[in-house]
Amino acid sequence: MANRLRLILDDLISEEQSAFVPGCLITDNVLIAYECVHFLRHKKGKTGDCAVKLDMAKAYDRVEWAYLLRVLEKMGFPESWCSLIMRCVSSVSFSVRVNGVFTESFKPTRGIRQGDPISPYLFLLCSEGLSCMLKNIGPLYVSRGVRVSRNAPWISHLLFADDCLIFTQASRRGADRVAKILEDYNKGSGQLVNKHKSAIFFSPNCEEESKEAVKESLQITTEALGERYLGLPTAAGRGFSDAFDYVPARARGFVGGWAEKSLSCAAREVLLKANVQAVPTYPMSCFLMPPAICKKLPSAVSNYWWASALDNHKIHWQSWEKLTRSKHQGGMGFRDFSLFNRAVLGKQAWRLITRPESLCARVLKGKYFPDRDLMSATRKRRCSETWRSILAGRDVLKKGLIKRIGPGDADVWHDNWIPGSNSFRPLIQLPSVGVEKVKDLFVPGTRVWNEELVRQSFVPLDAEEILKIKPGVNMEADMEAWALERNGLYTVKSAYRLLKDEQAAGAMAKSGEVQASVDGSSWKLVWKLNVPPKVRVFWWRAMHNFLPSKQDLRRHVIPESHCEMCGDPVESLYHIVFLCPVAK
Repeated sequence: MANRLRLILDDLISEEQSAFVPGCLITDNVLIAYECVHFLRHKKGKTGDCAVKLDMAKAYDRVEWAYLLRVLEKMGFPESWCSLIMRCVSSVSFSVRVNGVFTESFKPTRGIRQGDPISPYLFLLCSEGLSCMLKNIGPLYVSRGVRVSRNAPWISHLLFADDCLIFTQASRRGADRVAKILEDYNKGSGQLVNKHKSAIFFSPNCEEESKEAVKESLQITTEALGERYLGLPTAAGRGFSDAFDYVPARARGFVGGWAEKSLSCAAREVLLKANVQAVPTYPMSCFLMPPAICKKLPSAVSNYWWASALDNHKIHWQSWEKLTRSKHQGGMGFRDFSLFNRAVLGKQAWRLITRPESLCARVLKGKYFPDRDLMSATRKRRCSETWRSILAGRDVLKKGLIKRIGPGDADVWHDNWIPGSNSFRPLIQLPSVGVEKVKDLFVPGTRVWNEELVRQSFVPLDAEEILKIKPGVNMEADMEAWALERNGLYTVKSAYRLLKDEQAAGAMAKSGEVQASVDGSSWKLVWKLNVPPKVRVFWWRAMHNFLPSKQDLRRHVIPESHCEMCGDPVESLYHIVFLCPVAK
C-alpha cells in the first residue's frame, strides 16, 4: 500500500509542477466561473461541453497524513518545516465514551482540524494534487476544458478550498478519464466525491445519448449546476430578478431578531452598521444588484432605526439620502447600498488594470476587449452579468483615474494627469499653445518642468498645480493611479465618498438647499461630546428638530399643541428644553 501511494503521489505532482502557484481570490474564481457558465449556456456547434460540480464528502476529515507530508516535500518545503507541520497535525488523539467509561486513547492517521487557522492553507496544498492531475494527465485524454473566446485561455478546472468545478467535453471518453483521475486522487489523498450532492451542467448542444453516457460514467445523476456557487446564485442575470432576494431576507432576519429588545438609537446604530450593512458586501463585490434589492435594504434599516421594529411604520424624520450622509454633514453615516455596490465593483475594474497577468483579467480581456484596454471596452450585446457589473464599476473608476507622470507620454489636453484640479485636466486650452504631450513641458533631456513654458501655456491656477507634480525619475512609463489617495491605489472608501458627495451636491441643488442648517464644525462638537452615545444621538435629533414635540406633531397626529406642564399655548422643542419652568 505504501508503494502504491508513493507511485500515485509521483503522478500527482511532477517535478516540473513542484513550485507552488498561489490560488486566486474568491471573487476572481466567481468571475471566471460565471463567464464559463455563461459561455456554456449559449454554446453552439457540434461538440457539447459540460461543467461538473464536485462536492467532497467530509473534505477536511479525510486528508491522509502521509499524502500531506508527501505534498509538502514535493513542493520544496524544508524538512524542518514539514516536520513542524506534521507534529501540529498528528498530535491529536481521541477517546470514546462507552457506557459512561472512556476507552483508551488512540491516534488517527488522517484528518485536519476544522477551525484551526492553518487548516485551510494545508487543504489548499492538498488540492494542488488534483489540480496537477487535471493539468498534467487530463489533456492527454480529456479536452482542455472551455475557452470563452478565441483569444482567452483554456479553463479546465476551478478550485477554491473544497469546492471543485471541472470543465470537459461531454463524451464518454472524457467522463471515463475524469472518473479515473478522481479514483486515483481518492487513493492517494483520501478525498471522496459525494456523488449525491454533485451535479453536471450540460451545454444546450449536447445530445441526450452523450448526457446519459457522462452521467453513467461519473455516477452523477443530478443535471443542474445548483442554486449557489461559492455562496452566490448561479441564475444571476436578466430574467432572474429574484436571484438576490435572499440578501434583503437575511437583513430582515437580523432586524426581526432585534425588534424584541428595547434598544436605544445608539445601540440600534451599532447593530445596523456592524451586521446588516455587511450582509450584501460579498454579492455586491461581484454583481450589480437590481434596483429592487437596493430599495428593500434601506427600507429594513430605516424602519428599525426610527421605529425600533421591522414593520412598525413610525415617522421617518429624515430622508434616506440625508441619513446616509456623514455625521460631519448632519447625517448618521449609514451606507447607501446602491453607491456602495458601484464603489465595490470599481475595485474589480481596478484589479483588471493593475493585474493584467491574472487568470481573471486574461479571460475577460480575451472575450471583451482583446485589441484594446479596459477603459475603451464596449458593452456587447450578449455579455454576461458579471461583465455588465464590471462596466458599472469602470464608470466609477473613470471619475478618479489619473496618470502619474513619468516619461511624460500622456496627452496634455485629453488625459487626466493633474491631481490638484477638479477635472484632472487643464481648465482652458489656450489657442496659441502647441504643446501636445506632457514631456514637451520638460526641460529637454530631463524630467524637470520648464517653469516659464508651463506658465505661458496654462492659466495661473493650472500652472501652479502642474508645477507641484514631481515626475517619476525611475518610471519607464506613465502609470495609472487613483487620484483620491496619496499612494495612488484605489480604495472603496474613497470611491464611495466621491459618489456620496456627488449625490449630496445633486440633491442640494435640486431642492434648493444652499447649506446645512448647522455647519460641520458644530456637528463635530456634538459627536465628540464626552457623554454616552445615546445622549449624542439625542442632541443630534434635537439640533435637527427631530423630537416629537406637539408643535411638530400637530399637523398629522394630535389636534392641540399646548404644553401639558405649564399650559403654554405652543409646545415647541425650544420651549421644552429652555423656556418651560419644569425644564428650568
